[in-house]
Amino acid sequence: MTTPQDVLSIAARQIGITESPPDSNMNKFGAWYGMNGVPWCAIFVSYCFSVAGLRLPITTEKGFAYCPFGVDWFKDQRRWFNTPQVGDVVFYNWSGDGIADHVGIVESINADGSVVSIEGNTDIGNEGNGGKVMRRTRGKSVQLGFGRPTYSTFSTVDNSSIFPGWPGYYITLTSPSVSRNDVVKWQQQMISRGWKLGSGGPSGKGDTGIFDQRCFEVLKKFQEEKGLEVDGILGPESWDAAWTAPITP
Repeated sequence: MTTPQDVLSIAARQIGITESPPDSNMNKFGAWYGMNGVPWCAIFVSYCFSVAGLRLPITTEKGFAYCPFGVDWFKDQRRWFNTPQVGDVVFYNWSGDGIADHVGIVESINADGSVVSIEGNTDIGNEGNGGKVMRRTRGKSVQLGFGRPTYSTFSTVDNSSIFPGWPGYYITLTSPSVSRNDVVKWQQQMISRGWKLGSGGPSGKGDTGIFDQRCFEVLKKFQEEKGLEVDGILGPESWDAAWTAPITP
């Protein structure tokens, strides 16, 4: 089961991620969704909920890519509200025509009714197609409404010890092998999930800090098991999944 804090912890970890190349709409969220190169604010929201274990099956099992479809779905589910709560999916309308232009996840609510939301595909000066994941504050005049997912009060993510952030460095099998403290963190987490990485390291179970052939093979098997892109690259999605994906019995 998933709480608002679970989703927001995933969303906050994405802050700072940008399109590559700039102004291309190409990013890890679009690649995950299967629609890269398109406006991606709704795809970003879908990603955060999916990784946290609470998918929003609005147009596909992964989520949605078009904001008005999200509005319609929440209304059909009778989960559409005019006042926000933390964890709501907030839809914004820039022109006042009643059609959703942009979407984010409510992180906090201010006394004046404005909300702080974590959003994809935004930037200062380009509100709904700016190419970045950012934390934004937006007033009541642009708030179209709020979709409220079916959260649980019980969390499967241990927020008492938030997992370490992706180091911002793509790790894979190279010659010579990558050796970093970040690799140790990932190895120790994978060992705790039951994966066998060999011997050596402080635990004697393979937490050596060296991303070797065995790590490469384990990562690809893990990616296949969790429905991720099977490329043997320890990027942000595979890193997050090591802490957040359900453990297969």
